[in-house]
Amino acid sequence: MKHKLALAVCAMAAVMTLTPSMAQAASSSTCQILTSQGTVISGSSIEQLQAKLQELGISVDLSDCDIWNNLQSPTNPETPETPAVPEIPDTSDSPQQPETPEVPDSPQQPEAPDTPDSSQQPDNMPSNAEFIQQVVNLVNQERSKAGLSPVTADATLQSAAQIRAKEIETSFSHTRPDGSSFSSVLSQQGISYRGAGENIAWGQRSPEEVMEGWMNSPGHRANILNASFTKLGVGYYQNAAGTNYWSQLFTY
Repeated sequence: MKHKLALAVCAMAAVMTLTPSMAQAASSSTCQILTSQGTVISGSSIEQLQAKLQELGISVDLSDCDIWNNLQSPTNPETPETPAVPEIPDTSDSPQQPETPEVPDSPQQPEAPDTPDSSQQPDNMPSNAEFIQQVVNLVNQERSKAGLSPVTADATLQSAAQIRAKEIETSFSHTRPDGSSFSSVLSQQGISYRGAGENIAWGQRSPEEVMEGWMNSPGHRANILNASFTKLGVGYYQNAAGTNYWSQLFTY
C-alpha cells in the first residue's frame, strides 16, 4: 500500500501546481505542494513534508519520488567560480618578426609603339580608284535616266579633280586657295576645253551619299545632267581626321 501511495504522489506531482515561484523555493530551500484537495503543504525537508502529510492522514515516502529531487535546491548554492582567463602574454618585448623583404619592381616592359591613327592607315574600305569609278558610274546612270549620253572618265581631268579635292579642305569654294578660279587648274594640267563645270562636297562617306546630295541640289544636278559635257574627272580625298572631300570637273 505504501508503494501504491508513493506512485500516486508522483503522479500527482506531475500535474501539481508549484507556488508561489520556484525562485523563492530555490532561495529558501522550501518546497510547497498543492494536494488534490487544495491543501498547500510547505517544508524545507522530506521529513517536514512527510510529517505534515501524515497529519492529514497521508502516509507517503517522498524519498522514493523523483519530483522531490527535481525541485529541491541546496540551502546556499555556491556560485561556481568563473575560471580565470589566462593572461595574454605581453608581446611588446617579443622579438619582432623580420619584415617581409620588398619585392623589387618588375622590369618595365618596353612600351608598344603607338598605333598610327586609323584614319592614316591605308583604307581597308574601297580604294580611291574604286570610289572614283563608282561616282563616274552613278553620274552616267543619272544621265541615262535623263536620256543623255554618258560622259567619259578622263585621266588628265582626273588629276585636276584630285588637286581640287585636296584644296577644298583649305577653302571650300570654287575659288582656289590662291584666289584664282577653279578652272585655272585645268590650264595648269594642260587641258583644253571650251566649257567647264565643277561640283564639290565634303563629309559624305560614300559615292552614293555624295551623289544623292548633288542630285538634290539644282546647281549640282544641272552640271551632272548637262548634255554638253562629254568628259568627267572625279576627285576623292580623305584627310587625317577621316573627313572625305569630293570634286567633279566636267568639260567639253
